[in-house]
Amino acid sequence: MPDRSASPTLDLQLTWRGAFGRVRVFADRVHAETSYERDALQPVPMDALRGWRIQPCDFDAVCVEFLTPDDTWRVLLDTSDEQVAALALRRVLGQPVPADS
Repeated sequence: MPDRSASPTLDLQLTWRGAFGRVRVFADRVHAETSYERDALQPVPMDALRGWRIQPCDFDAVCVEFLTPDDTWRVLLDTSDEQVAALALRRVLGQPVPADS
């Protein structure tokens, strides 16, 4: 069982055009929440995760996309956080899925 009291190794968040997103990376898990394309702030169902990737959303934001069987959860991050987020997520979740075409 993961130690839920452990501090994250990376904690990124962004409020962008009224939407909030946060990705917290721990040594053994990832916690993410988003209000982007949602009615309210919601946690990403990481237990249903099938893959992840990072793609541009706009000139000033990137989307970390968490793919579940029923939905794509987009968490917005600043473009300057893209590389560090990718490294941290890859370490915990494995390789990203190919970019959406």
